[in-house]
Amino acid sequence: MLSTLINRWQFALKASGFRTKILLSTSILLFYAFIAPVLFEFIQQRNGYMLNDYVLLHLPIHNLSLPIFTILYFSIASGILVLIFHPIIFLRTLIAYTILTTLRFSTILLVPLDPPGNMVELRDPLVQFFFYQQTVTKDLFFSGHTSILVLFALTIPYKQVRYLLLICAGIIGFMLLIQHAHYTIDILFAPLFAWLSFTLAKFKEKRKTTLSKIQ
Repeated sequence: MLSTLINRWQFALKASGFRTKILLSTSILLFYAFIAPVLFEFIQQRNGYMLNDYVLLHLPIHNLSLPIFTILYFSIASGILVLIFHPIIFLRTLIAYTILTTLRFSTILLVPLDPPGNMVELRDPLVQFFFYQQTVTKDLFFSGHTSILVLFALTIPYKQVRYLLLICAGIIGFMLLIQHAHYTIDILFAPLFAWLSFTLAKFKEKRKTTLSKIQ
């Protein structure tokens, strides 16, 4: 199995286009990780709108940070473990995630929201340890936790894993609402942005393939 994995990546990395795309996407994501503290500090200081959310009004309030991040990181690790055996699909997912992050940063800047009332602070121990320490409560529209799992579900080539990731995305979305860490609209729009990112990544890939055939 290990030899198969190494052979697939050696073959993929021989293509200059593959190397360029994976380096470019990784560089963009590292840049986003670098500017994220500045972005989040800015959105935390500005005034936003508080939405009247009918669904949240009828949900109990509990701190579910531990199960949320346990499921999230288990799902992401499982997705990466599958994708690493498929370099081309891995690259497609990386490009789609780069697009998804671009869209999320854009919507966070364009849609200023204050957190829901009675919000229980969502604590991500990994992100706070490696990237930024300040508490972020206004990165609301759209839900990154939900969208990334839906994106993985769209790219994974195995149905059983896809269904599992979609179930996990639904569970996490519901738990985020129970925690009042997001508005309902943040959760509902997350799959749409994940699908849009996946579609744009595929379109870009097909377009370049078509152009290469024409040339």
